[in-house]
Amino acid sequence: MAVRIDVEAFRESLPPAVAQAAERLREDGGLGELDPVDGGVRASSLTPDGVVRTWVGIVDGDFTGRCTCPDAGEDLCAHAAALVVAAVAEGIHLSADATPPDDADRAIFAEAVRRLTPEQLAHLVVTTALRDDLFATQLLSEAGLLEDPTDL
Repeated sequence: MAVRIDVEAFRESLPPAVAQAAERLREDGGLGELDPVDGGVRASSLTPDGVVRTWVGIVDGDFTGRCTCPDAGEDLCAHAAALVVAAVAEGIHLSADATPPDDADRAIFAEAVRRLTPEQLAHLVVTTALRDDLFATQLLSEAGLLEDPTDL
C-alpha cells in the first residue's frame, strides 16, 4: 500500500540543519537519478569526497534511511531527507512496508568481489582504507592488527 506524504510536515519534523542541507542538495542538483526499489527509493550522489549511496523507505511506520555519508545514523541525514522530498516531487510512491536494501546490496557486492582478481581486490581495499578511517579501523580489527582501543 502506498502512503501519502505531507512534505511540509515532513520538512518541519527535521532538525533545521538537516532540512537546510537537504534543500541545498535538491536546489544544487545534488541527488542523482531516483530509482524506486523494494517499496522505497534510492539514489547515488557525487560529493567532493566521492559517491554517496542513499535509500529511504517507510519501515514499521517510520521513515528509514540507509546512507553511506558520514552523517548517516539513527535519524535521516540530509541525503535521505532530500531523497524523500525529491521522490514525492517526482510522484514516486513509497510503500507502507518497504524493505531496506541490505540483503540486495550484499548480493551485488558479493558478486562484484567474485569478479575481481585478488590483486584488484587488495588494491581496492588498501585505497579505501587510506581514505576512510572507519573502514581502516574495521579492516585492522578483522585482521587482528588493531591494538586494544582502550590503549589508544
